[in-house]
Amino acid sequence: MPIFTGAVKVTHETGFTLVEVMLAMGIIALLAAIAIPNVLRGRTTANESAVIANVRALSSALEMYRAVNNQYPWPWQGEMYTNADPDYGPPAFNGNMFGSLVQGYSYVYGRGTPQTFILLAQPLNLGRDGTRTFFTDQTGIIRHCRGRVGAGMADDNTLDAAPRACD
Repeated sequence: MPIFTGAVKVTHETGFTLVEVMLAMGIIALLAAIAIPNVLRGRTTANESAVIANVRALSSALEMYRAVNNQYPWPWQGEMYTNADPDYGPPAFNGNMFGSLVQGYSYVYGRGTPQTFILLAQPLNLGRDGTRTFFTDQTGIIRHCRGRVGAGMADDNTLDAAPRACD
């Protein structure tokens, strides 16, 4: 039978030291620093791909409207949705295309004459939502430039000949 002398038995508990915890946090921070820019770049690329598809769909809808009505719709009336049967415009735009905001891009539609139009899509937050501005007109050619657009719309001093005055 053991005899207790009143001494306390000391045990060593296992666990992490401060150095081990700091090392693990450093590795996690390094991996996050590598991964986050790639995730953000992927989001920007996805937004720009969606914009190209939206501009193509809007351009096709405008051409269908013109084929039926012999003119492009006025921008402020939402004619592609409210005065047309069937609705010509893509559902994401829900009516008035002037100043529509879809997936971080602002869309601006304007009609020059009954037979001409311009459609511009530019990112609200340059770099976060997208890095390029997109433009099309009645020709159906989708053009782009890096940055946002200034006052002009058509010139040949950018990547694809329009719009001009990109920052």
